[in-house]
Amino acid sequence: MAHDVRVWERPQPGVPYALGGDPAQGLQHGDDSVLQVINCHTGEQVAEVQGKIEPLTLAELAFALGNWYNGALVGIENNQDGGANRHLFKLGYGNVYFEQKDTGKAFDDATPRLGLWMSAPVKARLVAWVRRLMLAGDLVPRSSELVAQFEIFVLDGINFQAIRGGHDDLVMAWLIAAEMMRVQMMYEEARQNLLVPLVNGKPIDSTSEEEITRDDFKPRSEKIIEKVLERRRAPLNQSTVGDLV
Repeated sequence: MAHDVRVWERPQPGVPYALGGDPAQGLQHGDDSVLQVINCHTGEQVAEVQGKIEPLTLAELAFALGNWYNGALVGIENNQDGGANRHLFKLGYGNVYFEQKDTGKAFDDATPRLGLWMSAPVKARLVAWVRRLMLAGDLVPRSSELVAQFEIFVLDGINFQAIRGGHDDLVMAWLIAAEMMRVQMMYEEARQNLLVPLVNGKPIDSTSEEEITRDDFKPRSEKIIEKVLERRRAPLNQSTVGDLV
C-alpha cells in the first residue's frame, strides 16, 4: 500500500521518543493513516508516515518505527482502530500505551484498554495544551503537510475537526504523539527522581532502590508480555491442582 515516510532526525542514543497514530481503513477514497514521532527532549517532530495503510499494516509500521526510535511510547487512537492496537500488542511491542484513568492518585491508572480514546473532551484538552506548547516553541512541527492541515482544523460545534471536504488525520496523530510525549516524560521524571524510603533516618540499600526502579516503572505492556512468555516456558505437564496440594 502506498505511503510516504518523512524523516527529519534519526534516533539519538539515550533520547526518549513518543509516537502517535491515527488509523484509517486504507481505502483509496478515505482518510490517510498516519504516524507521528516526537523527540521528547526537544519537542521536535522527527518522523511522519502518511498513506492509504490498512490497520494491521499500520501496526507493523508502528512496531518498526517505534523500535527504531529507542522503543518509543506508542499510542494509537482506538475509537475505530480496525485491530491496530491489538496487532501491535500481539507483535510483542514492549511500550504500548494503555488508556489512563484519572482516579485522583498522583499517577493515573492504566486500564486494560489499549490505545487512546479520542472523545470530544479529550480532543479539546489536547488541542488547548498542544496549541500552548507550540506557541511557546516547546513543540515544533516540521511537516508542511501537517501545517497545511492546521490551517483548516477548526471548532465545529463542540468538536474540533477539519472543515468540510478537508482532512485532519495528520493533526490527530500529532495530538496523540504530543500526549504520548507528556506521558513518556512523566515516566522519565519518575525514574530519575525516585523517593528512596528512609529507615531510622538513613536511605535503604541500593539493591532495594534498584528493585523499585525495575518493577514499579515498567510499562504495563512489558509486564503483561513477560507474564505471557513465562506461561509459554512452563512445562506442558505442569498441574495447577498439583501446585495447590
